[in-house]
Amino acid sequence: MVRMVLIFWCIASCLRRRVSPQLFFQLNSEYFNTGKNIFSKLDMDRVIPDRWRLRQIEDDGHVVPEMPVFLKPEWGQNSHGIYLIQTARDLETARRKRRVKKTSYLFQEAAREKREFEIFYIRSATDNSRFAMLSITEVKNSSHADLYINGVHNTDSSYHDITDDFSAEEQQRLWSMLKGVGRFRIARVGVRANSISELLSGIFHIIEINIFLPLPLFLLDKEISWARKHQFIRKSMTIAADLIAHLPTRKKRRAIFFRQLIAHYRVKGY
Repeated sequence: MVRMVLIFWCIASCLRRRVSPQLFFQLNSEYFNTGKNIFSKLDMDRVIPDRWRLRQIEDDGHVVPEMPVFLKPEWGQNSHGIYLIQTARDLETARRKRRVKKTSYLFQEAAREKREFEIFYIRSATDNSRFAMLSITEVKNSSHADLYINGVHNTDSSYHDITDDFSAEEQQRLWSMLKGVGRFRIARVGVRANSISELLSGIFHIIEINIFLPLPLFLLDKEISWARKHQFIRKSMTIAADLIAHLPTRKKRRAIFFRQLIAHYRVKGY
């Protein structure tokens, strides 16, 4: 339901601006790896400053990583195809399950911070040093495990909007750190920190950057009314349409959507 409403308002907002809704997929096209036909997590890793980066190495099928570690597809959504590797048996099982697919995988160091936050933003169309929209969602997990994989299909995961817990000055402080992690026009950045104060002090690790279809996790908070969610959707898609209208006219267009769709179903098939 949420995705359908997002699509509707994206199309409506683009038509109102007389731009093609298909150009939504060009907003971050400069980061699309045309050789691999994906938005590569290894490429994303290179734009993360060292102090916020978790160690990542490509899985060649033979390397034995330092455990615990997460085994992830080089591109994926909704936590599909991710494995928590804590023992040699876990590693053997995960590799056996994915052997039939031609999808590259990587190991990512496990973040040890206690709390998980997802920061969604859209840059200003007229001043890319500023954000036009920013929301902060805390992701909680009820499993009581030390390490876990959160995701929209995990019944232990829940989403809680905490944007209003941050003052305007604190939101700007957070943005001043994240705006230099790539030059994404629209993104959702997942981070782990021990507390909000440490998050605002830059003491955190980035666990994921979603720039293809970054669903604002504000919309998954069950405590928020549909009226507020609908208002958020209309505003965000209006801003996205403004960004599309300001895309460079000579910018090379890349065939992204169907390539990403194919990659998604390869991973989902595991």
